[in-house]
Parts: sequence; structure tokens; C-alpha cells
Amino acid sequence: MEYEIFDVVNLRDEVMYQERRSVVHEKGLFHRAVHIFARSKNGMWILQKRSASKDIDPLLWTSSCSGHVDAGEDYLNAVVRECEEELGVSLLTDRFLELLQISPCHETGNEFVRVFALKDLISPKNNPEEIEALETYSLPEIEKEIECSTQHFSLSFIHIFKLIKRHLQRLT
Repeated sequence: MEYEIFDVVNLRDEVMYQERRSVVHEKGLFHRAVHIFARSKNGMWILQKRSASKDIDPLLWTSSCSGHVDAGEDYLNAVVRECEEELGVSLLTDRFLELLQISPCHETGNEFVRVFALKDLISPKNNPEEIEALETYSLPEIEKEIECSTQHFSLSFIHIFKLIKRHLQRLT
């Protein structure tokens, strides 16, 4: 993780230069990330509990899959890579639907975030280095869980979910 390299971007999401992950986070530089919302074979939305070894938001619940966009990578290829790495699901780029673009803010850790929904129902196999647990929920159940247990969710997920839930309702 220490040697990951990210594109540092300006407020127009244009690449300025590359920098190590640790420096990007330490200095609060603008960079890129993706979040993916996926449904399991039962039609319910999948949430992941992040691994205890994660440096950001360990053991907190978040979207089905998420991650940084590596230097030189575009958002869509990052989505494909993250689904493979975290959920063990290999998909083509046309299986994802971009729902929302979020500008950097405190809640996202100064990340430009693109949020995608997976068009297919999946049977994920979580990578234990990345994910502690996977659970499935309906959208009302997610809302209730956040309301009752805010401290169990990542700040970025709470922020994104508030913005995205209407889009997800249309897909259910």
C-alpha cells in the first residue's frame, strides 16, 4: 500500500502530477476514487465491512466495493480492477452504470468520486485482506442501520449513500 502511486488532480479533475499514496493522504491532495454498488443473487444490495488491516476506516461498513484510481488509470478501469480485487468478480466495463460524480470534500477525503452500479447480480467472494465481511440489505434496511449505528459506517459511505439512494431505488 505504501508504494501505491496516485494521480494528483486539480479542481477540474485534471491530472497535475503523480505522488505516493501516503503523501497524497498526509497532505490532503485531490485524487480519485470509485465506489460500486452491487446486488447479490437475492437482489439485495451488498455492503462490505472493511478489513481490520485497512489504513482508512478499518472495520467500518461501506459500499459493495471501493478504491482509489491508480496513476494513469481511468475511473472505469478502476471499477473493473476493484471488483476483481475485492469481490473476486471479473466483469467487462459495459456491465457498470455510472450514477453520480462527487467533487472532493471532507467526507470523501478530498477525492473526486465516481459512483457506479453493477448491472448484473453477483455472487461475490470477498478478499479477506480487503474485506472483513459482506452482508446484503434492502435500501430501507441500509437507511435504518445508518440511522441507528452511524459510527459503524465510513463517513464517505454515509455521504455517498444520501446522494445515491434515489438512483439505487430506480434500479431495484
